[in-house]
Amino acid sequence: MKDIINQIKQSYKAGDILTRLIFINVGVFFSIKTVQIIFGLFTIIEVHEVNDAIYKYLAFPSNNLEAALFRFHTVITHMFLHLGFRHIFYNMLSLYFLGRIFLSYFTPKKFLGLYLLGGFAGLILLEVILKISPKDQLSLPAHGASAAVMTIVIGICAYVPKVEVRPFGLFPIKLMYVGMVYFLLDYLFLMEANTGGHIAHIGGAITGYIFATSEKKGKDITKGMNSVISGIVNLFKRKSKLKVVHSQKNVQNMTDDEYNENKKYTQKEIDKILDKISASGYESLSKQEKKDLYNFSNNK
Repeated sequence: MKDIINQIKQSYKAGDILTRLIFINVGVFFSIKTVQIIFGLFTIIEVHEVNDAIYKYLAFPSNNLEAALFRFHTVITHMFLHLGFRHIFYNMLSLYFLGRIFLSYFTPKKFLGLYLLGGFAGLILLEVILKISPKDQLSLPAHGASAAVMTIVIGICAYVPKVEVRPFGLFPIKLMYVGMVYFLLDYLFLMEANTGGHIAHIGGAITGYIFATSEKKGKDITKGMNSVISGIVNLFKRKSKLKVVHSQKNVQNMTDDEYNENKKYTQKEIDKILDKISASGYESLSKQEKKDLYNFSNNK
């Protein structure tokens, strides 16, 4: 069991942003199921009571801003909360296949920024509709990655609509039609079960489309979101204890201006390597990066 856990940890550390997001979603799902099993078997607490408690603390309290202020973390946690197997299965399946195509055109940074931006956009559209709709049954706690996943799906389908894919190795189909099917399934079933969820999905779809059209014009709508993410990460990032020592042999003949310029350049390179280690672990470095890191730290 310990070996399996270690292997999962290694896979997570070595994986890209898509792999990590899937790991997080699946990990949260299995953790919740484990809690349900423990309470269901060994306590008098009913499973539905466990679900209610989970909803209360992890799902976003739709149409109840007063409660949301006291559970502000749910703005994030609701995007990773799935209670049903079919819900998480189809979300992760879509995220994996379309996410892989997305990453072949865009950076992991844009992927994460758009994923979170889509989740927020879906939530915002849902709250706006709830404010103007008299339907009380729409006010269910918002949960699930569907809006965020829909943003990635529509984003790539709208960006390269004529690229063909073969779902499960079957007949070829253009991405524009894949995107249309995803959107129509939510639009046509909007007034069926899970209306609130469908509204959030449409919010994500709109965000994905805006992303694609903006990228074609050279604009990046994820820039603001990524700045926020970077700021939060930097707050918790430990300062590296690794010091860069410059060789006296290499710098003794330099002027002061040349030395300062060279120092800035080398520090910039080492910072990039350290950031990569912080994000993906030491093993993610290339052979050249490992060599550069070693030379920087041992050049005396």
